[in-house]
Amino acid sequence: MQLNLFENIKIFMEIVDAGSFTQAAENLELHRPAVTKAVQQLETQCGVRLLQRTTRRIALTSEGEEFYRRSKPLLYQADELLASFAPDRPLHGQLRVDMPVAFARQLVVPRLAEFYAEHPDLEIILTGSDVRRDMLREGLDCMLRVGRLDDGDYMARPMGEVKRMTCASPEYLARHGTPQTLDDLRHHQAINWIVSNNREIVPWHFTTSQGVEERVLPGRLILDNAEVYISAGLSGLGLLQGMNFFLQPYIDSGQLVEVLPNFPCPSRKLSLIYPHRHLPQKVRVFAQWLETVLKAL
Repeated sequence: MQLNLFENIKIFMEIVDAGSFTQAAENLELHRPAVTKAVQQLETQCGVRLLQRTTRRIALTSEGEEFYRRSKPLLYQADELLASFAPDRPLHGQLRVDMPVAFARQLVVPRLAEFYAEHPDLEIILTGSDVRRDMLREGLDCMLRVGRLDDGDYMARPMGEVKRMTCASPEYLARHGTPQTLDDLRHHQAINWIVSNNREIVPWHFTTSQGVEERVLPGRLILDNAEVYISAGLSGLGLLQGMNFFLQPYIDSGQLVEVLPNFPCPSRKLSLIYPHRHLPQKVRVFAQWLETVLKAL
């Protein structure tokens, strides 16, 4: 039986998200030839080639990228249409989420069993990443992001704020002394953070009586991974500035010491971003659960 247009589009989207025909067939519980045939039919219906196939990989053509981008909201709306007539229907399928490593490791994963207890038929593909990612190109349903958001083709849902602090290891402070003023920082080493996609070093921020002051601190080490960042600080390689919930366990254990408490770091906004104005039910439900998890912040 010939697959209809809607099913063909769903299969095409799964191939792009999964990265291969074989994996898409497995995810959809279809035979490999049926997946191949669906794409062939879709390309015939569109009148253009959507995918370039080689023996090892697939790649979207320019037309395929545009078709993928415009198809995703249509599938979301179709799912929502069905859900509106069956509001008690269990969530199913896959939810692709990306968030910073610290959030995934310390807040979300430890409580994820609670979410599965309510939605056992939903499969979550969770990537913990501290680099900027392209939602549409990578087939993500939503991303949790900290700080200022770049202009882009997405919607943002506020999720609160994250408190931050400045600290260092006792060994580092024993060797270099404890800074008491912001001017003292020129005599210290910072472990700096870089935004990987534009290679820009993130400046440090401090709250003073005149407002928020921004500084670029000297430092010989620049990182883009939260786990490595903490490791560097614990090893005494310099000062750290990061999120309280990530650093506090090390403060409590004495492995790190807060410095410059009279010049606190301003909080940073936390946002859940998603590709389209229309918020799918599975993303809406996950966002509501995530808000309860993030109340700990």
